[in-house]
Amino acid sequence: MLALTITHLEGDMDILALRCGAACLLAAALCACSSKSAEEKGADMASEKIDMVTGIGNALTDKGGKAAESIASGVGTVVKGVERGALKVGRKLNIDASLAKAGLSVTRVQDAAASGDDKHGLLAYVVASARVQGSLRMLAYDALGREIARSSVPLTFGGDDAAYVGLQLDQHVALGDVVAVGFTFAPEEQVAAK
Repeated sequence: MLALTITHLEGDMDILALRCGAACLLAAALCACSSKSAEEKGADMASEKIDMVTGIGNALTDKGGKAAESIASGVGTVVKGVERGALKVGRKLNIDASLAKAGLSVTRVQDAAASGDDKHGLLAYVVASARVQGSLRMLAYDALGREIARSSVPLTFGGDDAAYVGLQLDQHVALGDVVAVGFTFAPEEQVAAK
């Protein structure tokens, strides 16, 4: 029985030694920790996060301001372009050589209704550098390049003259579908010969 008791005590000693070693290790780990209190550690972590948020805010202010400035500049350019007629209301102009030969040019096309005209059609701004008399013909095309409307009007200009010319279209033509407009000019003698 004594042998059993000594073996039992040796087993208890091993457990006791293990527990003692674990307690020493825990004490050493606790002693090796920072001398800062939990409150100080929390304040440092919060300060770091606040600095991050401040940095993000500053970057957005700098870059966001530049982005907004760029957008505003682009919008201003478009508005100026529209005022000059450079955008031609989004319609491509196809001008036949017959206009240049007669001393004519078309610089702008817009919806007649947008100008207060009660007729369904388009207005073309025609510039004449010489006296002309004849017929201006306009063909309207859709996005696929198909003709969807046409109109002809008699045209008489003195030299160095310009005006908006109304080109009436069928009521069934959706003006929003007109993406390209072609113009030809026939002088009066060609019109009379037909």
